[in-house]
Amino acid sequence: MNKRITALLLVIVAALVGWMQYQAKDDANGLDNLIKKEGMPDYTGKRMSTSVFDLEGKPEYYAEAEEIKRYEESEKTEFTNPLVNLFDKLTALKQWKLRADHAEINAERILTLSGNVTLQALEPTSKLQRIETDHLSVNLTTQDVFTDSEVKSQGLGFTTTGVGLKGNLKQQVATLLKDVKSYIEPTVIKAANEQEKEKQ
Repeated sequence: MNKRITALLLVIVAALVGWMQYQAKDDANGLDNLIKKEGMPDYTGKRMSTSVFDLEGKPEYYAEAEEIKRYEESEKTEFTNPLVNLFDKLTALKQWKLRADHAEINAERILTLSGNVTLQALEPTSKLQRIETDHLSVNLTTQDVFTDSEVKSQGLGFTTTGVGLKGNLKQQVATLLKDVKSYIEPTVIKAANEQEKEKQ
């Protein structure tokens, strides 16, 4: 009987040691997940939005995304499936809507969008209505836009395709750089010009 009790105690001790080892391993894994590794974001969030205002309290841009990752050291923020609205400085109204599969903003306030990029004017009388490309960079301070990718731009009375683009959203100007093909609808341009003259 003495041997049976000793054997039972040994089994219990072995089970306790095994359980303690298992618990210690789980605790270590939990701590590893809490310690930031190099290259990992400082902050992450799901389904987040942010609004940025200038020093006078006027809105500059609004951004929302399925996921946001912030890297403090490089001052970079990454967005997954972002929607970005740019505002007019004078009227404080939404002027442009940007969508893409991925985007990032760096310390110089350059927004770089990639994958199924669309830029849509929210003002129906804007000369430039829509830009579609695979990659687009936007200076959030000046609203300059640029890309080296294939581009399709649409406006009042025209559709243009080409490679590379430089422009400014405030001025509603976009210049395609090479391999340009334009399709013009003179009746729409004439009607837009007449409406512009009536406003003056």
